[in-house]
Amino acid sequence: MLIISVYYFNKSELTVISVSLSPELLRRLDLFVKKTGYSSRSEAIRMAVRDTLSKYALLRLERGQVVSTVTVISEREQHALNVHLMDLRHEYEESIFSNMHLHVGKGYCVEIFMVRDEYEKVLEFVSRVRALRGIREVNYTMTPIDESEFER
Repeated sequence: MLIISVYYFNKSELTVISVSLSPELLRRLDLFVKKTGYSSRSEAIRMAVRDTLSKYALLRLERGQVVSTVTVISEREQHALNVHLMDLRHEYEESIFSNMHLHVGKGYCVEIFMVRDEYEKVLEFVSRVRALRGIREVNYTMTPIDESEFER
């Protein structure tokens, strides 16, 4: 378990919270801190939290139709995760117009979803995927579109 400090509203006031990280993620965090010159794990995690919250706040301002790629990386041989991903695929079948499953690297799977829908609906799908246990990483792109240019 890793103990980190997080800023809340008043910069001079820190609250200590507990975060659980896998040994591999902790190794990657330590390497990141060492290579980028952050003074501590806490400082690097505070930066990541601030960046994520800023991106989320900016994205929430968007509206309208978008086309999105959602890339999901997980370890191989996670049958329950694959079932959950396909359940989401079916739940969002009106939004997802294509997906691809690939095996890459040393025991990893990459699932790529092509999604077209209202901005909020795509963010909802991304959030649901991120919430699944066993996901290593989720990245996405969004491009606003004029709905009249595409037929469903």
